[in-house]
Amino acid sequence: MSLREYCFPEAILCEIDTPDKETALRELVDALAAAKAFPKAKAAAIWKEVVERERQATTGIGEGVGIPHARSSHAKKVCMAIGRVPAGMDYGAVDGELVKVILLLVSPKESTDEHLAAMKSIVKIVRDPYQRARLHSCTSPDSFLDLLAEIGG
Repeated sequence: MSLREYCFPEAILCEIDTPDKETALRELVDALAAAKAFPKAKAAAIWKEVVERERQATTGIGEGVGIPHARSSHAKKVCMAIGRVPAGMDYGAVDGELVKVILLLVSPKESTDEHLAAMKSIVKIVRDPYQRARLHSCTSPDSFLDLLAEIGG
């Protein structure tokens, strides 16, 4: 499947203004719950899994991008939220740079292959300087969705 198919338009937040990574992750998880990617009652548990995964090793992979992710027994399908942080956020990125785009992926525990394929597609976009620049230039849900649809993955 294409990354576009995992992404919920209502879960693309273009103006995250918190300097706190865990709060930003909470906003993205809550946006997925509000978009009915999973039940709202499961949002706190999923957020905890995302944060626990993040504490194991940063997902701030550099070049202004964070790719937090978790495989959860509470998720019933692979879903993705996007957060744009115009001012940048101290994310503990491997290169020390501020993160300006967060691509959150949540997958069911049993969807290992699909989760890994989605992560591979995300990393491919982020590692390509041209596509990464395009990702950073997105300022609206539609621009993110159009980019993901065009790139495929």
